[in-house]
Amino acid sequence: MGNIVGIGDRKAVRREADYIATSLKAAASVISQGMLVLDSDLRILFMNAKYREFFDLPDQDAADQEGAYFPDHLLYLAARGNYPEGMSDDQIRGRLGPIFERADYVRDRQLKDGRHVRVIGTPLDIGGYSFTYTDITDQVQERERLDRLVQSRTEALHSANRKLVDGIEYARLIQTGILPQPTFFEENLGPHFIHFQPSDIVGGDFYLGLKTEYGLYIGLGDCTGHGVPGAMMTMMAASVCRRAIGETGIGGPATVMMAVDRAVRTNLHQSEARVGPDNGLEMTLCLIEPDLGRIRIAGAGLDFFVQIDGAIERVKASKHGLGYGRQTSSATTITESVFTDKDVERIFLTSDGALDQSGGEKGFGFGRRRLMEALSVGVHQTIEEQGQGLVAAIQDYSTGHHQRDDLAILGFATRRSGKTGR
Repeated sequence: MGNIVGIGDRKAVRREADYIATSLKAAASVISQGMLVLDSDLRILFMNAKYREFFDLPDQDAADQEGAYFPDHLLYLAARGNYPEGMSDDQIRGRLGPIFERADYVRDRQLKDGRHVRVIGTPLDIGGYSFTYTDITDQVQERERLDRLVQSRTEALHSANRKLVDGIEYARLIQTGILPQPTFFEENLGPHFIHFQPSDIVGGDFYLGLKTEYGLYIGLGDCTGHGVPGAMMTMMAASVCRRAIGETGIGGPATVMMAVDRAVRTNLHQSEARVGPDNGLEMTLCLIEPDLGRIRIAGAGLDFFVQIDGAIERVKASKHGLGYGRQTSSATTITESVFTDKDVERIFLTSDGALDQSGGEKGFGFGRRRLMEALSVGVHQTIEEQGQGLVAAIQDYSTGHHQRDDLAILGFATRRSGKTGR
């Protein structure tokens, strides 16, 4: 009786196992993923209908049936064009590698009909290996669409940036055109030094030189703004300065700067400005009168520096700039300093970019003290060497710090120092 019960139990267990296996196969047949299961001998235990659909497999060939040897199945797929590159022994070993190593496996591949599938391989605890095949065509196409979109927008940005840079380069040519040519200073000023370094391609600093029948005007200006806006201001300011010198220059630098102040206020419609941007410029202007042996200098918002008997001295300028609508007119505050060319050896004009340039361990500005010390080092050198030493000192100090502002420095030697600049 016991044997009869035992036989019945075993039959029941087999029926239950068959039922479970049938149910699992039925469930696997309707899922959207392809499935392929191998036993520990690399023979196919199961493949579902989705797997057959992915690889366009008929039902009658032995190499695609359950019980087929997996390497033979790979060769069969290659022969049917599912592996356009073919299936060499090395390629078969490569595909069997994760199975032998009992390792997880993930790979994306494209089918011969153009669809993309993600193959995930997983070792089974009972031995063998299973693969799932998921259609990721929509994901791949969306990724490719996004890649094309990114590429298109990147190309558009590159094109826009190129046009912007081309425009700025053209602005640089125009701005360079309003500055005096080097030959002008060589022929009319003698020993001198100029350093012009916008923080961008173009900037808001400028310098000027204009020869008149009564003397030589030399100036340096620092307009509101940087980059293209600052450069546009310099074009207007330089034009206004030249016109003011032509109309009032015989009266001297202070008279010219008062005229510039009025003209900028008028041109920018900010005589009564109380809101919005407040634009203008700071400036130092010199009139060298060789027949009288003197130099007249006026500053509006920019101090200047003179070398007398081998010592560097600071000369304070008016606190107010020129043309600003929300400040008192500079006309009542601009004063002139007058030197004879026998008293002063050299004169240096600078925008505030040199003074404000951050550097050092704490990021403080370069400042007047360091500027005067750097100039003092070169008092017995040529003015070209003295100027180059100042620029080198600024660059050394600012190592590791971004250039904050446009930088312009103009220095020249007077008759006392001689044509050699000493």
